Amino acid sequence: MRIGLSTLFFWEYPMFEIVDIFREIGLKCMEFFPENPDFWDNRFDLDYISELRREFKKFDIGLHAPHIELNPSSLNPYVREASIKETLWSLELAKFYRCDVITIHPGKRPTTREPTKEEYDHFYNYLNICLKEAKKKKITFCMENLPKKINRIGWHPKDVENILKNFEGLYLTLDFPHAKGYLDEFLELYDYIKHTHISGVINNRDHCSLIKSDIDFSKYILELLHRGYKGMFNLELDDRRFGKNLSKEEKINIVIKEVEYLESI
Repeated sequence: MRIGLSTLFFWEYPMFEIVDIFREIGLKCMEFFPENPDFWDNRFDLDYISELRREFKKFDIGLHAPHIELNPSSLNPYVREASIKETLWSLELAKFYRCDVITIHPGKRPTTREPTKEEYDHFYNYLNICLKEAKKKKITFCMENLPKKINRIGWHPKDVENILKNFEGLYLTLDFPHAKGYLDEFLELYDYIKHTHISGVINNRDHCSLIKSDIDFSKYILELLHRGYKGMFNLELDDRRFGKNLSKEEKINIVIKEVEYLESI
């Protein structure tokens, strides 16, 4: 089992310190989230990103494309354009950092109503542009299934299946807690699953401790492994779900225990 962790859990620390933390924990896999404040401030500093590449060579890296403040289905053409540009930049970054897999978020309707054809068309345009570039760079381009909300594209397995089948070369990052209630249906899409996000669900809130989760995902993890899944099980934990402001040492201890739990399955 290849176990990784999203750098987002240590978002408040500089990237080089996060790399040291991963080494201390003993993690060999990492999902790099570029919207780390330190990285974001230095994203165009060639010396900085080159030095980070030397550190990243020691890990198996996946990349999560930026999504904060972005929406490929936005009514605002400037936001749509920014969403495309940031994903294309992410693909360049993924190639630079030798990442095999990149995860993107589907679009959403800006209001709390079901997406219309217009929102889908904007998202499809985004996919056409970005998938073309991903194929050129030989990077596996994965769409993440989103949490169940009325205005979001890609939360229901049928919607996800339809999108995947209509875009050759598009794959799935299966987010286990986002898929709660539909995991059996999502596992029917096994051939598309190239990456995963795993965490617990407590009081219907995602990205909590897997150990304390109200939902036991063990059988689904084992089923993926039984089917021959070779991708990463990436812990995607939200530090706000742990009831207090966590010190670095507390975060490290949490991750160690979560990794041990995953390894015991």
